[in-house]
Amino acid sequence: MALALQETGIDHRGNPLPTDICAQRRRDTGELVSFRVRWRQLDDRGRRLRPSRSFSIRKLGSPDRALDAATFFQAGAVEASRVYRRRTRLPGVLTANDVFGEWMRLHAVDLTLEYAEKMARLWEKEIAMRPIGDMRLKEISAEPSLLVTQQDELVAEGLAAGKRREIWKLVRAVLRWGRRRHPNVLTIEVAGLIELPAYDRFRLAYAADALGLERVIEAMLNRPSHDRLFSLRDAALVAAMGFTVATRPSEWRMSATWGDLREDTVEFQRRGRRSGRRVAGLKRGAHVALLLPNARDRLLSFRHELERRFGAQPPHALIFQVLDADGPVWVRPRSGGGRVPLAWPMNTYKTWTQRVWGSAREAAARAPDAPPGLARMTFYDCRHTAISLALHSTLVMGPLGMNLHPLAAMAGHSIQTLEDRYRHIIVRYIGKPAIDLEEECRAARERVAEAPFSATPGRAAAA
Repeated sequence: MALALQETGIDHRGNPLPTDICAQRRRDTGELVSFRVRWRQLDDRGRRLRPSRSFSIRKLGSPDRALDAATFFQAGAVEASRVYRRRTRLPGVLTANDVFGEWMRLHAVDLTLEYAEKMARLWEKEIAMRPIGDMRLKEISAEPSLLVTQQDELVAEGLAAGKRREIWKLVRAVLRWGRRRHPNVLTIEVAGLIELPAYDRFRLAYAADALGLERVIEAMLNRPSHDRLFSLRDAALVAAMGFTVATRPSEWRMSATWGDLREDTVEFQRRGRRSGRRVAGLKRGAHVALLLPNARDRLLSFRHELERRFGAQPPHALIFQVLDADGPVWVRPRSGGGRVPLAWPMNTYKTWTQRVWGSAREAAARAPDAPPGLARMTFYDCRHTAISLALHSTLVMGPLGMNLHPLAAMAGHSIQTLEDRYRHIIVRYIGKPAIDLEEECRAARERVAEAPFSATPGRAAAA
């Protein structure tokens, strides 16, 4: 028997709820059971609907989590509509622009806000004003060659292959979504008609060596800074990227917590998934990475200094959380739930790579034992360096040759992608003896300690 529910505009703390969100309570006991979000949309025939979505307290674990999920869902729908909103038309006159508007309203709420805004900017700038944007779905069904013609026109305009690839990946995704939503209007499968331009790689993945990474870390620690804590943090971030097999900057910046660290590994997990949120930092979902001693020691040194100043850090605190004079920064969600750690914004990260990483890399490149090309190394190349070290180590190389499966799993690549991206490094080490990763890292650190290099990068603003 279904429960009789009563809707109110007051949450479990006695605060008024945002517009389009209501609390649902049992009529007999008054117990709060869920929060419901309602929004407005038109169906395929232009009829006005008022759909809704409920977020159960029992399933999500607590009223705070349920309210956070409802607020996030409602905010995503509103933001998507604000970024890109077009009048929904009857199916017979739907255009690609209209389908994109539906895609943003109904599908983008399941994506990260940063990604949704990026796609909206790309469509508005590169697609909406072109003929493909105003093309009706019925026209595409009747004359599929129109898509091929539009691809040829972008080539004739001289658009770079990378930009054309971005455009047609989005168009393909939107039209395939539109075919599932309007199968009687868009009656053809568009995937085979859209050929994504091949991505020509003009630069092979650069990989330094363990000594080169240690020289950069040395420069990080020696750079002028008004606070030693920031130098320890910067050195820990470089070590975490270069001596962990294998991670991405976004994973350390937005996902890694102190509770994820183990003795020899770091475990990345989507904790926000339970509450309906998507964690932007994890590109490939939950996974584990191999943590080498050089990374673990720098991370623990940073944590020791952090806790000496600001007290013990909880397990769910981000390792590289935003810092100010009072310590790691915590914020409260708009729903009024518990505090959450504040991750580095993208602008802060970009500033850090330009000022802090760039100056330390240039200083390290002047060391007499620095590997060739270190002065042009990007921060993302630390990931390539970690994979390169693993490629000629006992982790991969054995008596019967190379076994790429363990490394591919840690790197989040298929075997084919790993071979394609790092073929020049694989060839470099064919026939060479395998190294011990921990011994290689220890030797590099000892070399830097025995022969320090005094070049000091310029002062950089703390992130």
